[in-house]
Amino acid sequence: MSMKELLFSFQGRIGRKVYWTWNLFYYLMIIGFGIGINTLFPAYGYLIFPVFLIFVLVPDLAITAKRWHDRGKSNWLLLLNIPLIIGRMTVPAADPGIPTDTTTLQMVTSLAALACGAWILIECGFLKGQPGDNQYGPEPK
Repeated sequence: MSMKELLFSFQGRIGRKVYWTWNLFYYLMIIGFGIGINTLFPAYGYLIFPVFLIFVLVPDLAITAKRWHDRGKSNWLLLLNIPLIIGRMTVPAADPGIPTDTTTLQMVTSLAALACGAWILIECGFLKGQPGDNQYGPEPK
């Protein structure tokens, strides 16, 4: 599978090793970009960071879709990412200069993100894929 297919196609299957490698790279990239942007542009980091997250969203969803496929499950399970995406987009967007109180909506969103994130982690990160070929393609090597 080419890098373009891996990062931008929602077809095919990948194993846990590729999934974990991507996630390690993804989160290191987010942390590095966050530190860099807050160092270089501290007044605008809360505006720039969500834009960066939008750019890395498609590759993250494509990788996760392929992992769901390896488990024999549909792309519809990508809907579990919605609370995670909302959380990633809203937390960095909060202006650090303005004190805020946690609202009930934020608490519910955080709990939903925790539950969905745990499900994705267990299913995609720890459980084996279906052995042999399935409707989404051949078993990854």
